[in-house]
Amino acid sequence: MTQYAVYLSGSKRAVEAKATDTLSILRAKLGSSADSYAFVYFNTFTEKKTILTDRSVEARQTVAAIAFPDPTTSTNTLIQMSVVAGNKTDLFGTKTDWLYNRNAGVRITLNTSDTKAVEANKGKFAPIMLTDVQPSNESSAAFYDRVVVCEKGSIVNFNVSSWGAAGFGYSVASQKDTICSSLYNTFGDSPNRMSTSVLRRYKDSNNSIQIESTESLNIPTDETIFYQKVTVKTWRLTSYKKDGKTYSSTMQPPTPQAPPTLMLARGGLTASTGLTEMRMSASADFDPGAASGDVYIPGQDVETGAPSRGPESQQSFGSISNLKQDDPNNTVVGVVIFYFFVFKDHEAANRVINILNAPNPLAFG
Repeated sequence: MTQYAVYLSGSKRAVEAKATDTLSILRAKLGSSADSYAFVYFNTFTEKKTILTDRSVEARQTVAAIAFPDPTTSTNTLIQMSVVAGNKTDLFGTKTDWLYNRNAGVRITLNTSDTKAVEANKGKFAPIMLTDVQPSNESSAAFYDRVVVCEKGSIVNFNVSSWGAAGFGYSVASQKDTICSSLYNTFGDSPNRMSTSVLRRYKDSNNSIQIESTESLNIPTDETIFYQKVTVKTWRLTSYKKDGKTYSSTMQPPTPQAPPTLMLARGGLTASTGLTEMRMSASADFDPGAASGDVYIPGQDVETGAPSRGPESQQSFGSISNLKQDDPNNTVVGVVIFYFFVFKDHEAANRVINILNAPNPLAFG
């Protein structure tokens, strides 16, 4: 007999079983507490973690067929089960380094520039960005598509990438809180291209951008989504004046390309965008295994989060005049919408990142 670590949406149960036992036998040992949960396996065809919803298969498949490597023991003794019934849901999504829409992208990273941010971020994991997020519970109304998960209190950067003409403008806001209504990345004598702007603070104050739980911010439950959901827009800047010189371009953005596809490459991952090629490496703090493998976020380990005003930032902004630009509300280069979550505590973050999403999952079957 072997002791297996069975995680029911992040809650660990130690169960004695044989590798050759069927999943039906294992479920019986778990008892009624597992009734609302289904086993998770690694699907070699899709290269994703997948929920085994057909329980008739459990009478034929063995424990060994769904065991993942347990990084705490260096053996294949970790079993994952995801909630599929009731009021709760877990989230499955594909890890990404950028969130894209048309010719714009957003990347959320820890602020490593401001003194007070560096202090506050000590020991924290890098934010996790997921796309194509699906709830494990089909009866749940939760559907987020793009999600960013941070540790509570993380002070972050908004890295905004966009195509621009003379440059581009951008805004970052939820429905209840505006981080910046309009800032600009100008191109000078090199117009009509992609570029990236880094935002570390609120435009109307020197406060850094700190991600907290909506509960700690005293946001009413029925208003949570209005703070949790963040929209980043970019649009063309067609003319501006700086240092006595006017820069202009009326070039239209190129036809939007398909979202970048991640391909295995020696030394890291390469994302081909069709507009530019961006070198990306997996975070040292978080490697879920196969590039296309789904990441599993137990619902009980996270709670809704939102940007808030953190300690002082040293970031400063320049100035331009005589602006001409597209209508930010009607003629955009891209609109990236995502939802913030925060881990309930550091222990939950460590469990999700380093245990439940350990690299190199075994195949099913």
